[in-house]
Amino acid sequence: MALFSFAQKVNAKDSLERQFRVLFISSYGFSNAAVPEQLKGFEAGIDGINVDICYEFMDADKYYGGMDIQNFDKYLKYKIYSVRSYDLIVASDDSALRYVINNRNELFPDTPLVFMGVSNKTEAMTAAAMKNATGITEIPDFEGNYALMKKLFPGREHLNVVVDATIAGQGDYVEYMKFKDENPDIKSTVINTSYYTANGLKELLGSLGDDDIILFLDFARDGDGNSYSLANASDFMSTYAPDVPIMRLASSDIEHGVLGGISYSFYDAGWIAGDAAKRIILGENADDMPLMTSTVTTPYFEQGSMDHFGIKYSMLPDGSQVLNEHKNLAKFYRENTMLSNLVIVIVLLMIAIIFILNITNAKRKRLMRTDFLTQMPNRMKLIEDMNQTIGLQMPYGLIMLDVDHFKDINDTYGHKVGDEIIAGVGERLKKLSKNQLHFARLGGDEFSGLFTSPSNEKAKKICESIIKSTKAPFKTSAGELKLTVSIGCAMYPLDVEDPNKVMESADSALYVTKENGRNGYTLFDSIDKT
Repeated sequence: MALFSFAQKVNAKDSLERQFRVLFISSYGFSNAAVPEQLKGFEAGIDGINVDICYEFMDADKYYGGMDIQNFDKYLKYKIYSVRSYDLIVASDDSALRYVINNRNELFPDTPLVFMGVSNKTEAMTAAAMKNATGITEIPDFEGNYALMKKLFPGREHLNVVVDATIAGQGDYVEYMKFKDENPDIKSTVINTSYYTANGLKELLGSLGDDDIILFLDFARDGDGNSYSLANASDFMSTYAPDVPIMRLASSDIEHGVLGGISYSFYDAGWIAGDAAKRIILGENADDMPLMTSTVTTPYFEQGSMDHFGIKYSMLPDGSQVLNEHKNLAKFYRENTMLSNLVIVIVLLMIAIIFILNITNAKRKRLMRTDFLTQMPNRMKLIEDMNQTIGLQMPYGLIMLDVDHFKDINDTYGHKVGDEIIAGVGERLKKLSKNQLHFARLGGDEFSGLFTSPSNEKAKKICESIIKSTKAPFKTSAGELKLTVSIGCAMYPLDVEDPNKVMESADSALYVTKENGRNGYTLFDSIDKT
């Protein structure tokens, strides 16, 4: 039996009055450089309708085993069972799409599906052929980049294609081999990093010479089981092959020794997916939207690498964007003396515009990290704070909090009263915030609190203060209402050795609280781990 189904389509007026629920499943987490760009693009594309986006991250670049997928499946089913109704499902990248394909009939057979960032074109076509589904594939511009390589480096005839054994890596490998089959004269070697030890990769990269060029598609893991971010992988290759140009077909992390290329734009792809999602919610049929397989690209390059290999801007494709580009206004003034006064005015105007844009961008970034209903930090801000804490190797604790029987409140009194309850809970949690404790709204009736310098006594005190603060009735347009909350708490390193598993452990503790009748709290160290 399906856990939830697609709500009935509505008109444009309803899109402003009613809040639509979107479940966004991402293959990776915020530590993957592509994810923030995808989410920014998606939120920009879907802008204009009232949506509550529930983000779930598989972290498939770190947790990719069968047991990891089972744990994610169990976790997601628990989350969606408590909601039951979504208006749209979004799958980002290959692992998320494969999960959705495998579980769609059970979990959401009638709910429209939009996918993006899928490297495996065959799998994308399979998904698009399903009922009520559409999306955009991640199609690297192999042809355009190969032509650019020959133009920039005519003496380098051997292409070293770097991939890995991840789902995304194998999808890119398949697409490259299709391109290779269409161009049999290309001299190339495929380097699957998952089959080499770190020392083996160092030796292999060090053996490359004047005839070589690197096409960097994927490098998330090596044969020793080490994981690499895009930045780490780029640094690794540029360190051990410093005099070999590294071309990259995606716009994230075109630095760290990477020259660049005609790059797939994660932001633009996200915007297209967001726009498709908006059109579907407003009434269009997903089956009438064909799978988008054309390239979504912008040429990106990095000035330091350009200088290293003697590449001038005039040699680049039209519309190229150069990171860390040299600025030389003095030369402009010398060569255009008669225009200097005009240039000064233009520069002053540009400074004013940049100043205004900086203020606007700062406000936009703040809004992106703020929950509209409660004016609290949102999931994005919480994840950023967690990643910062983990990066600093600081001990921390996490509170997960749900409003008990919130669905019954919505069903009985309506969404307006439900929103008033959420706003009221948010206000009381904000009053509990202090230097070492900050609360955020994750979405729906879910809240979370991040605190540092964790201890069992501190965790108990926080949980008890939350329960105490929510005991008093809440004033709503339907009168005063009483409610209770369920809380789970986990801490690193007191409860778990892996700082990335604190949220999962806190959720497990929350689940125990609900199993025991709600209206209370559970510390992770007190539950039966068997």
